[in-house]
Amino acid sequence: MNRLNKPVITMETIKEMEDMSFFIHAKIFDDLLIVAQKQTNCFILKTSEGLIVIDAIWPAKEAFGAIIDAIKDVGWNPETIKKLVLTHGYVDHTGCGKWFVEKYHVNTYLSEIDDNFWREHPTKPDRPETWKDYNIDVYIRDGDTITLGDKTIYVYDTPGHTPGGLSYIFPVKEGGEIHMAALWGGTTPPWTKDEVKQYIKSLDYFIDEAMSKKVDVALSNHIAVDNGLERIMYSKARMDYMPNIYIIGQDGFNNFCQVFRTLSYEILERL
Repeated sequence: MNRLNKPVITMETIKEMEDMSFFIHAKIFDDLLIVAQKQTNCFILKTSEGLIVIDAIWPAKEAFGAIIDAIKDVGWNPETIKKLVLTHGYVDHTGCGKWFVEKYHVNTYLSEIDDNFWREHPTKPDRPETWKDYNIDVYIRDGDTITLGDKTIYVYDTPGHTPGGLSYIFPVKEGGEIHMAALWGGTTPPWTKDEVKQYIKSLDYFIDEAMSKKVDVALSNHIAVDNGLERIMYSKARMDYMPNIYIIGQDGFNNFCQVFRTLSYEILERL
């Protein structure tokens, strides 16, 4: 069977990041919920002391409502949301965070570099509704941890996609068994040679750290790179006796990460 060795990303893909007409969600682990629109998603991690939201999709009330409705749908309480953790400073990830701050008074986390990047280089300079609109409470960097209750998120500096991009590793549970999940924060490579080289260096570093943590679960914040929509639909309808499609093993995670290297080399060839 012929399979693609890289995702198809077009201008239509980018436009769909702003399309708030479609949302889908699924509880992909006992303690991890994914919520997605047509191209971008976020994760909600359940801990013994409340919920952590990782990334916040687009700055639209519809996205905020979809995340809250998904939390309620799986039987969790949105009033227990305590933290909003961001991977980087692009608006499709900082997204609807201001409503989490206003309604639930969450603590917000991002690197200082990308907080400044978000403020000084907005993704949509001509559209004020996409500009930086809430403060970051805690600046995080390589080697830090974010802990709430029984969960700890490990923080890694992975610049390239943005100057201060971050990636995360954290435990998730499936039927009482603990797995290690990794989220590569900056999906697509940048567009200058030096930045792409930095992106590859960050990728190599993150893969090494993921191997040392025995990561066997691959997460992505964009559905174009991981058959995301199909994986969510499968998880939503999965029977108890069917395998968890997000658990791919250590070798599988290593192979999954090679798509980012493939995209990088393709861009380098054009520069």
